[in-house]
Amino acid sequence: MAATICMLGLVLLRLSTGTSAAVNSTPEALNPQLNNTIDNNGGPHLNLSLTNPLVTIKRHQYRRHSPLLNLIEIDESQYFGPKPPKASTIPEPSGETIDVLHLSDWHLDPRYDIGSEANCSHYLCCRPYATNTALHTGANNASIPASRFGYLYCDSPPDLAISSFKSMSQFFDRSKVSFAIFTGDIVSHDNDDQLSRAYVEYEERVTYEVFKAWMGKVPVYPTLGNHDSLPEAYNTPNNINGDNSGASNAFSWNYDLLSSMWQQDGWIDSSEASYASKHYGAYAHTTSDGLRIISLNTDFWYPDNVFNFFNFTNPDQSGILRFLISELEACETKGQRAWIIGHVLSGYDGTNNLPNPTALFYSIVRRFAPYTIAGVFFGHTHEDQVQIFYDYSETSLNGTLRNTTDVDYSKPLAMGFIGPSITPLTGNNAGYQLYLVDSKTFEVMDIKTYFANVSESLTWHEPVWQFEYATRSTYNVNGTWPDTSPLNATFWNDVTYSMLSNHSLVETYNLLETKSSVVTKNCSTQACASQKVCYIRSGSGELGYKCPHKNGPF
Repeated sequence: MAATICMLGLVLLRLSTGTSAAVNSTPEALNPQLNNTIDNNGGPHLNLSLTNPLVTIKRHQYRRHSPLLNLIEIDESQYFGPKPPKASTIPEPSGETIDVLHLSDWHLDPRYDIGSEANCSHYLCCRPYATNTALHTGANNASIPASRFGYLYCDSPPDLAISSFKSMSQFFDRSKVSFAIFTGDIVSHDNDDQLSRAYVEYEERVTYEVFKAWMGKVPVYPTLGNHDSLPEAYNTPNNINGDNSGASNAFSWNYDLLSSMWQQDGWIDSSEASYASKHYGAYAHTTSDGLRIISLNTDFWYPDNVFNFFNFTNPDQSGILRFLISELEACETKGQRAWIIGHVLSGYDGTNNLPNPTALFYSIVRRFAPYTIAGVFFGHTHEDQVQIFYDYSETSLNGTLRNTTDVDYSKPLAMGFIGPSITPLTGNNAGYQLYLVDSKTFEVMDIKTYFANVSESLTWHEPVWQFEYATRSTYNVNGTWPDTSPLNATFWNDVTYSMLSNHSLVETYNLLETKSSVVTKNCSTQACASQKVCYIRSGSGELGYKCPHKNGPF
């Protein structure tokens, strides 16, 4: 096993690179100089000075420089049959809604140090050792002392994290929420040499105890994030050792722990917990409302999981996507609607996802939407975003092989919703969302987003949470979308066309991505608008990879 990790680690190092872009920004409350590098652990390196409006951001981005890592065509016949006519039909809405809570990217920081440097030069801020080398400041003379309630470049202190639940009573009756989804990432953004199994287990236990204590009888359906493992993002396919049972998986300790807690909390039953313990934390559960929740471990398409480079051209080495297909086939047969939840998004800008697994995932969504799949939900980016899945063009199929980049953008099929994070890292505010969901079709009718402006945290006696916006009224700019129609792929496809001609709408989306952060970068050019639209229209890694990457605010 150690030799395998070493070999694959070297492969990943040779195939990874970084890109950079510079943009100007003049936020109202802060004017920092930021050098922000996302490292291989998904964490930021920060270099801030309150003296220069030039913002330079470097982000760790997965880029393919080897033909071995190119996208393959997908032989769909090896995974599922042709799409039947009924799979293209859309169920009629009921006219009644239920409330569903979406939480993501908790990133609780037990090592958060009140009064330390929150405006640091090197990852991670709000720690005792954090310094700003440009300003010669540290814990004893911090340029911005870490508030007990968090800051823009820090993970979640306990007071901020818990306040997210406490704040809900201001906006809605938490006890009347039908269920919640949590799209992963519990552990703080420490480097691997600062983590231990005991630390990860502590964070996971405490987090789910907090969730259960605050949500009470409201079930929470979680999924694993890339930070919910040790080392970060590492997950091995069960068959890597020739044992498909999962009993000898090196990471079974984590799957056993999580599945047992979810069962103990009454969120999944014993058979579902047993499956999750042997299959990477994945499970499927039917809610009391009749919706099938299918939870996936998306680390199997995340580039930082070096085991994904084992038999790389197999788009489903772990079997996680065959599990998804079998669940969707059963739902289709019964006429049952399904939500797919995962952590790492399948597309958008193409920097967080490998091409082949997300190409197969795209084909799966296309096959089972819109009749069975009512929605797809992710986290990971810490931002409030959406992505659209479209049908393929008639020219995309060559025999049994599918060119998954040959997309018909006139035929939107399904939506992916990327939930905002509780953690402010990096440069965001804290936030969560309440979905208004049709009680029969389980399509999203509206989204209400709430946020805490952590740039003001030093003035707080307790965290101040606010209503940020309602999705329907914000993006239905022409007032033409019927009140009874869901915020489906057709709605969002129309929004993208409006964005191309209405720069103010792009700026709105750009600001709301960060939960109205004061350090949001400008996106007022046509090039930036085109980039945003391309990202939103990209449901797979390869589609996002083909978008322009130097025209936006990042």
